[in-house]
Amino acid sequence: MIREVRSIVVEKAQAQTEFAERQTTWFRALQWMLIALLAATAFLTGDGPAVAEGMTTWLVLGFTLIGSFWGVYQILCPPVRFYRQWPAFLLSLSIVAMLIAVFGNSGDGDFRASVNSWWQWVAFAIGFILINQLFHTEKVARGIIAVMVAIAVALSCIGIYDSLVKIPELRSEYFAGSARQRVEMLQNAGISDTRVGSPGRYHFESRIQSPEPHVTFALTNSLAGFLAPWFTLLLLTTLTPGQRLIRKKEIPKLLVLIGIVAFCLVLTKSRSACCAVAFSVLLAGIFLKSYRPVAIKATVVLGGIGCVVFALGVLTHRLDTKILTEAVKSLSFRMEYWESSRAMATDNFWIGVGPGNFRDHYTLYKEVAASESIADPHNWPLEILTNFGILTLLLICGVFATAYHRFTVLANQTGEGEVNEREFASRFPDLSANQIYLAGAAGCLLGLLIDQLSYALIPLSVFYVALPIFVMVIFLLQDWVDRGALNRFHLLVAFICWLLNLMVAGGISYPGVAFSGWLLLGLAISTWQVSLKPQEQVLMPKTQRWTTLAIMVSLPLLAFATSHRPTTASDYQLMNARFYLSQNQTNQAAKHLQQSIKDDPYGIDAYILYANVLFMKLGPSADEELLREYQTLVSQTLMLNSKSQMNFELFSQQSLLLYQYHQLPDALDRALDYVTRESELYPANAYIWARLAVCQYYAGHLDEMEASIERAFSLDAENPHSEFKLSNRRLSEADFAGWKGRRIYFEKIDESAEQCLHHLRNKTKPQ
Repeated sequence: MIREVRSIVVEKAQAQTEFAERQTTWFRALQWMLIALLAATAFLTGDGPAVAEGMTTWLVLGFTLIGSFWGVYQILCPPVRFYRQWPAFLLSLSIVAMLIAVFGNSGDGDFRASVNSWWQWVAFAIGFILINQLFHTEKVARGIIAVMVAIAVALSCIGIYDSLVKIPELRSEYFAGSARQRVEMLQNAGISDTRVGSPGRYHFESRIQSPEPHVTFALTNSLAGFLAPWFTLLLLTTLTPGQRLIRKKEIPKLLVLIGIVAFCLVLTKSRSACCAVAFSVLLAGIFLKSYRPVAIKATVVLGGIGCVVFALGVLTHRLDTKILTEAVKSLSFRMEYWESSRAMATDNFWIGVGPGNFRDHYTLYKEVAASESIADPHNWPLEILTNFGILTLLLICGVFATAYHRFTVLANQTGEGEVNEREFASRFPDLSANQIYLAGAAGCLLGLLIDQLSYALIPLSVFYVALPIFVMVIFLLQDWVDRGALNRFHLLVAFICWLLNLMVAGGISYPGVAFSGWLLLGLAISTWQVSLKPQEQVLMPKTQRWTTLAIMVSLPLLAFATSHRPTTASDYQLMNARFYLSQNQTNQAAKHLQQSIKDDPYGIDAYILYANVLFMKLGPSADEELLREYQTLVSQTLMLNSKSQMNFELFSQQSLLLYQYHQLPDALDRALDYVTRESELYPANAYIWARLAVCQYYAGHLDEMEASIERAFSLDAENPHSEFKLSNRRLSEADFAGWKGRRIYFEKIDESAEQCLHHLRNKTKPQ
């Protein structure tokens, strides 16, 4: 009897041990994968259009897969507790509310762009939820921060090199080359209109004359948006590294890292990021009384570092007085963006225009003097309001408000945190510091590998430079990770810095920028939560666990079916089609384009390229069957996105050429309809009114033509940007294959749009 009891006890002990080992293995594996993916976000970056085109679907798939693994973990380990939080709940609710905007605008915008952009927000929500569920101890938080700071320093080193060496070499190569070499470089950059003064050439030359780095990011402001919060956190950590550290040895290391990031941050010339750093420290000193001594020291150190790096920038000829004198000009541009975005938000108050559709709708509200057609409002509340409507904006604001409330509650219960943290660590062993570092390095490799396998936008030199610097920075920070202290107020201030920068620069939907903010917020309200908020630890019933599993497992399947697979499959076919077009094999290209459309019926790029191929074939003669197929593709393209002025511009020019050379009356009617639609979508564009006047001339609507010419000249006079003046534009700036060497409309060689309008007036004057 005693022997049987002993055997039962032994079996139970073995079962408990096996269960504990399985639970620990799953917990650590989930932590490891999440850290790796968070590190990869600095390399799988992209702006709004890139997200809409599906360039970040690999990242979405990664986060949804981790979410499904977490759902399996909940089933395999029933005693695991779920940590309830209002911020995570409200963010999840906002994701559901965003679907209203996606489907509510499906018939009036780019549905593929909306779906891809929505899935990116799903990835944000899953990442935020998992951060709250998996990262609880201060040491793990310090390890993760060390990984992100190491990535920031590595990217800063590359950015400094790019600004001081690489960009000047490219500029020298371009301007020292012959005219033919310049044209080749412009064409390699995807610019078809290579005339001196053309908008495409003007912007290309402006970019290479500007020394601002962007490294793995699409925009230099996005790089600054990534660096700013981690610089702020590093600065504050340097001032209070923890009593267990020997400060005389630790502070010089941290100061070196701060100087590197600060120098790169200044080289970006991002005034919004620099101001966000200063204001976040200032606001912390004003509103957090206990934090004022640290804020004062941070202000002094920040001022000293700012003077040093600014002096370095002047000495290296990367900074001058323009960084200050052009600040007013930059702010005036932002005011123009915000005014137009406010008008858009007013007209689409309840459900917005749908994610991914901002640029196409913006032209309707763009002011005449505005510099460019932007992809987002450069202001996160306006971005959410214009994309999703008021309900989603209120829910996102609720996320931040409840997170701050939770932070203040935790801040008032710090007394017993250290003891309880050790108790929690004994029950759930976290990853070791070395395992966290390994996860971060794996994330860097993952990001670079996915980029090389898909778009190859990041040079391989980044791989050879970033990893060694990453390892060196980790070596410098390991003492702080092992024996230092992490003040939760540091996390809050860094998050405020992130939020303030997004108020002016935008980018809350850019994965490379956005994940930093969600990570900082998650760590601020999750670290220490197990010991300080036991009432939020609930044991979910079996039905809830299975429901969670069903939802989490369905997300990667849906993401794969509705976003990742159609986008990547279509892009693969498009890549092959472009290759065959470069070899003048149009029939092979057409087959790949047909397959691309079949793979992704909502992807517009394949329709446009296929229509261009057919238009190229229509150059010699207007074959009836080809013409019918071409018109079908044009109609399908415009139906997929009825608000894209760029698409109407392309097809209006093609239709007018078909009329001019093949005398097709229907083609003239379509050209007039398309350019009229353009004028409705972009009423402040003088160039569109000039082209409308040409179509009205051919249609015999001379009175309307005169009104359009007057409108074009009036708008042109109000436009302060020389590259967009009618004197620097041509009526047809696209280089249509198959139509090369033909005179465009009635213009002379290199005749400007302004000259063409005067020519029209002279031809229609009564004799």
